[in-house]
Amino acid sequence: MRTRSADAGGAPLALLYSLPGEPLPLRVALPRGSVTRVRMPDRAAKGRFVAAVLEARCHEPGEELHLLGEQASKLDPAARRKLRRRVGVLTPGLRLMSNLNAWENIALAAAYHGTPPLERVARTAHEVLRSLGAAPDRLLGRLPEELDSLDRKLVAFVRLITAEPELAVFDAVDEGLSAGETNLSSRFEAEYRSRQPAGSLLHVDSEREEL
Repeated sequence: MRTRSADAGGAPLALLYSLPGEPLPLRVALPRGSVTRVRMPDRAAKGRFVAAVLEARCHEPGEELHLLGEQASKLDPAARRKLRRRVGVLTPGLRLMSNLNAWENIALAAAYHGTPPLERVARTAHEVLRSLGAAPDRLLGRLPEELDSLDRKLVAFVRLITAEPELAVFDAVDEGLSAGETNLSSRFEAEYRSRQPAGSLLHVDSEREEL
């Protein structure tokens, strides 16, 4: 497991992940404002790592996660929910809810938790979509099945960025897009950096593709 980091300075946000069968744990210092790239051994290992970060929970014997100063195995339910709200994950495995339109998917977490205010969520959603070249009025009223792959990724990213996470994890952002669309991860990175300058960004990929 390999890492590469563009350090913007500031106090580090530590991440440690141990995977059964791997000789060394993954150790990542995530300075505030940094962009870090992590390469997992294969897609299966990447999937387990992303799931552990997304849920702030380990699922297999021998798996271990320390995230933003917290040891996942020692968290009670309230502390785990609090930690999960500090992290945003963009991954194919985290899909939009099929019975909600794009706006309802974006606003669901804020409506449930009461923060950020829905007015701010709406303003940010419109600004980010326009910045990325999309038309909010065209997208926000549509169900996921009415959106193409690119539009679904845009909505999922807006859902992440409106939650204002201090750590954003990008997994396979460009997967499934055409050659003309494969700079999406860099566009998302720039948008996150502009709106969360003190936030940390972690790109995850894998060394081997499994058949």
